Amino acid sequence: MEDKKVRIILAKLGLDDHSRPLYVLSKAFRDAGMEVINLGPFQTPELVVKAAVDEDADAIGLSFHTVSYIGWIGRVMKVLKMKKREDILLFIGGAIPEEDEEAIEDAGVKGVFRPGTSLEEITDSIISTVKRERWRVVEAKP
Repeated sequence: MEDKKVRIILAKLGLDDHSRPLYVLSKAFRDAGMEVINLGPFQTPELVVKAAVDEDADAIGLSFHTVSYIGWIGRVMKVLKMKKREDILLFIGGAIPEEDEEAIEDAGVKGVFRPGTSLEEITDSIISTVKRERWRVVEAKP
């Protein structure tokens, strides 16, 4: 398990074309040893989940620059449930107000990253969450 790489799908949903975060995240995740499939902008929840299933991804990362993220999250979670693939973890980032974080996490999102979060913090959080919640790796305590 130690040499296994976290596989993540990155995408932007709907008409949100602010795609620079995907390129920045792709590079940071690859530099951290993750495998990245960047679908780019203009995706649908169905296409993103299909790619995650087809690519045997551990996680999906969605970037939002619009206020429609609540609806999109619900649709992605619904498609994951319909496909019986709730084991694929969902992470989101972007222009998300802090007061929405609890409701987003209650919907099943495993991590919410707002502007100002360092790439190292995002990467470390995703890798450790995947290891703990998807791979069931228990880290040794010193």
